[in-house]
Amino acid sequence: MKNKIKYLFLFLTSLTALSSCFPEEAEEALKYNGPTVVEFKNHTLGMVNNAPLGLDYRGILSTTGSTQTDSTRFVSIMGYSPSATRTVNPRTMDTVLVQLVGPQRSTATELNFEVMSTSTALEGTHYTLEPAGARMVTIPANSSVGRILIRPIAGGFTGTERKRLDLRLLGSDNAAANKNYDTFYVTMTRTF
Repeated sequence: MKNKIKYLFLFLTSLTALSSCFPEEAEEALKYNGPTVVEFKNHTLGMVNNAPLGLDYRGILSTTGSTQTDSTRFVSIMGYSPSATRTVNPRTMDTVLVQLVGPQRSTATELNFEVMSTSTALEGTHYTLEPAGARMVTIPANSSVGRILIRPIAGGFTGTERKRLDLRLLGSDNAAANKNYDTFYVTMTRTF
């Protein structure tokens, strides 16, 4: 009787193990099947200051009152020393990522964005967009990410004032902007 139970147990275990070797159903459940959309992505979210090459090293602030979220980032446009042992590098160029949610495409996807009227940063005084005056971002063919390049102008800031650049992603005819992640705020500051 013990041998029959042992063989039954081995048979059921083997059956379970073999059925887990066919993951197609599980993989299909993980695939995104919704409409193709585009959205902003904060690629520095989750980084910490004290890690080697962490936020401070990259010129991104995360001190009290300047925490970053999915849709915000605070950047230092001038280097400063928060302690005797650590120096923060200035952020001479900031990159805001735009990601494609859906299948990659064989051709480039061009998307429009706007600088919102709620921005306190003025183009040409506090920042420039690269290329100059750009209001379009391109996600290259066979890719899921495009980049908006922002160059802060250190000479446009006085003291420790903060200026915020508010961006809204407008999308295109074949890739609508995800309403949950269609805005991004970059706050630029001199920190000394």
